[in-house]
Amino acid sequence: MRAALLLAALLAACAAPPADDGLEAPTDDAAPDTASTPDAEPIDEPGFDAAAWIEAVEAADSEPELVALSADLLDAVDWRTACGEDDPTTAGRGVVRLVHLDDRWSLAEITCERFAYQSTFALVDAPSGRPPRLVRALGVLEDGSVSTDTTASFFGVLYRDEASTPSRFHVLTKSAGHGGCGTDVRYRLREDGGAAIEEVRAYEACDDPVAPEDWPVTYREAP
Repeated sequence: MRAALLLAALLAACAAPPADDGLEAPTDDAAPDTASTPDAEPIDEPGFDAAAWIEAVEAADSEPELVALSADLLDAVDWRTACGEDDPTTAGRGVVRLVHLDDRWSLAEITCERFAYQSTFALVDAPSGRPPRLVRALGVLEDGSVSTDTTASFFGVLYRDEASTPSRFHVLTKSAGHGGCGTDVRYRLREDGGAAIEEVRAYEACDDPVAPEDWPVTYREAP
């Protein structure tokens, strides 16, 4: 009987509420409010401002400034893709030159490697109002035929024929320093940022130089 009473007393002591020591017991309400803590803060980063970038390129008056601006462009488009394994320390690397086709189209030629009278370059379609894009086109062989492979690398001299319609540009590739032989390719910039080949002129007789406008047409886009 005494053992039973002792057991009952022990059970009652365990069930009794703890003494008030002035400290609040933790409750579910005191737990951290994880719902109010986002997993990651949103990144509020302004988009690439093509108009401001073009204005800065036009205002630059030294090669180091132009190289720095091509580095800024990397935030929007990696033009180095066109340069492949070209030496990143070569003279002229990253120098930017703008060619405005019209009020809508602006092309940025970015040097990969500079040679005596022409260069290998990346071409970026950099219009105002939307992100810039790396221009890709089918390759052109030395004989003036069009390759089946797409490339983002151009070799030669970029220019615009003032008499041509907007969105057209040329790349003249000289097979000799005098420019009397080689290929002259006319491209049409497309809405998707690519470039279609409209016409190729080619001339291989470098010992008998002829002006590019007199080279025979070796390819013409089908109507």
